[in-house]
Amino acid sequence: MGILVVGLNHKTAPVEVREKLAFNDRTLPRALIEFRERVPSTEAVILSTCNRVEMYGAASEVERCADDIVRFLADTHSLKSDDFLPHLYRYVDRDAVRHLFTVTCSLDSMVVGEAEVLGQVKRAYMFSLEEGMTGKVLNALFQRAFAVAKNVRTSSSIGERKVSVASVAVEFAEKIFSDFTDKTVMIIGAGEMGELTLRHMVEKGVNTVIVANRTYQKAVELAQQYDGMAITYESFLDNMHRADVVITTSGAPHYIIHAKQLSPVLHARRNKPMLLIDIAVPRDIHPDVENVENVYLYNIDDLEKVVNENLSFREKELEQCAAIIEAETDEFMGWLRAADVGEVIAQFRQALHGIRESELTRTLSKLPELGEREKREIEYLTERIVNKILNEPTQALKQEASGGAEYRYIEALKNLFDLK
Repeated sequence: MGILVVGLNHKTAPVEVREKLAFNDRTLPRALIEFRERVPSTEAVILSTCNRVEMYGAASEVERCADDIVRFLADTHSLKSDDFLPHLYRYVDRDAVRHLFTVTCSLDSMVVGEAEVLGQVKRAYMFSLEEGMTGKVLNALFQRAFAVAKNVRTSSSIGERKVSVASVAVEFAEKIFSDFTDKTVMIIGAGEMGELTLRHMVEKGVNTVIVANRTYQKAVELAQQYDGMAITYESFLDNMHRADVVITTSGAPHYIIHAKQLSPVLHARRNKPMLLIDIAVPRDIHPDVENVENVYLYNIDDLEKVVNENLSFREKELEQCAAIIEAETDEFMGWLRAADVGEVIAQFRQALHGIRESELTRTLSKLPELGEREKREIEYLTERIVNKILNEPTQALKQEASGGAEYRYIEALKNLFDLK
């Protein structure tokens, strides 16, 4: 049984190609059923995320299966295969196993070390498992992939240090405030990065949210998501004293906060510390704010500098992670070879004993004068002969499997004895 993966990702295909081949939670179950109807003897898992679409398979004829997958992807999405073939990669056996382990460990992600992909792979596997699309090989492969991901996470620092602007912003906030449950966050503007930063803050325990936006209705909609309060854009300065953290992403062409405007704000706060996170480009907050006592200002460059430093740190962990994956790939391929050999040996044994039983029945029917004792002796004799014939090739096959050169023997036995 061979393993393969056919797919494309953010490295090989632009988003306009990836989105044409994508599956969602609604279309995926039906797609799996359709693939089973087309190729009933193949195990399959479909992994579809915003950055990749991949089909993993386990089949006796991997090249034919790879072609089946390409046709399936084209037909399912009403495309011509030429539309996406230049972007596809195909990996077989060891390369396919290594690829899945690399993907699951987040070494092939757009952001190396991110944790989300492990959940996505688990979800894809569960879809196939529930549809009965996995068997002995892919069950073992994906379970091992999850164990490898855990090993890589615990044995390296690949998942440490924040690598998104929003998460780094929260990290800065944690240096100033040890507890967020009694803190208030104000967001000025409703840009995507600002909303993401706000979400991270709320996940850390923030209970009170104030939203100001030029379009008041949008402020209301965002505030409602967090049981917060919407205010008009023009009134944000009048309400700033209520906020411990202010996130700005207004999109204004000029500074909207200057140092001199913060004096009444800090007076109303009784000089309690205040964190300002300026994610806007152009900047919303004038640099002179950095000189205001008890005010901590970070802009987009400050955040991205830390992000880049943290990404560099993760990159240094790649070599150690790759070594773990290589060792785990060796171990899994050893298991797969042993499984293949065990299956062929069982079929080989069954084939020879089938011949023995057929010939024994035919011979004994011609010797009606034999008693039961003589018949049993002849039966035992033929069984011992067949077992001795089986012993040497069986041991040789197991020996070759330990060195990874068993396939020529397997193919020879399959051809000689018409094994499947």
